[in-house]
Amino acid sequence: MEDPFLIVKRDAELSISEMNRNLERWKKLASGTSSVAKQERTAVKGKIMNALESTQGDILDLEEAVSSIELDRHRFNITEDELRNRKSFIQMSKDQCEAVRASLNNPQYSSASTSVSNEQISIDRYTAAQQANNRSNEVFIEKSMSQQQQIMREQDEQLNIVGQSIGRLKQIGTAIGDEVEDQNQLLDDFYSDMGQTEKRMQSVQKKVDKILEKVDGKKQNLIIGILLVIMIIVVILFFST
Repeated sequence: MEDPFLIVKRDAELSISEMNRNLERWKKLASGTSSVAKQERTAVKGKIMNALESTQGDILDLEEAVSSIELDRHRFNITEDELRNRKSFIQMSKDQCEAVRASLNNPQYSSASTSVSNEQISIDRYTAAQQANNRSNEVFIEKSMSQQQQIMREQDEQLNIVGQSIGRLKQIGTAIGDEVEDQNQLLDDFYSDMGQTEKRMQSVQKKVDKILEKVDGKKQNLIIGILLVIMIIVVILFFST
């Protein structure tokens, strides 16, 4: 992306060149007394004033760009020599504008039918209008910057709130994860106890089967009843612990 300063600088150079060219034409027409010469001189002076206004607007933009660079030297990759050259160009442009304004006010180039005082009044009015316009632009820029800073502060506050919410959600997620791990551990312990109990029951069942093979029917029923009572007691003790 091209440096904005260079773009405005080219515009200023074109305006200065046009202003000087028309100024020379205006000086040559100063001795003319015909109505045609007067009309052409007035038209040329209007072009000079337009070029002068454009150049002064470009100078303001260039000064603002240089001020931004000086406020944040680390952000812009501009050397000290380049910065001095830019300031020098701005001063040279101001000098050119002052020289043109002085020529317009010089009685030497006033025609016999043109009043110097009228030209001075016209220039003063133009200067006052331009100063008012410049002040209006400065107020607008200051207001825009203030609004942008307010928006940035509000965005920072919203980001802080979002960051705090994310932190709380992270804490809640961590707590839920710990609780799940604890529940999983309890389930693992429960399944382990169930497995051990099942093995014990199978072992007891085998022993019971062997005993039943060795006794008659009545004794079998008695033993079965006793074993059932024992099993019930074991189950109750297991679940009560």
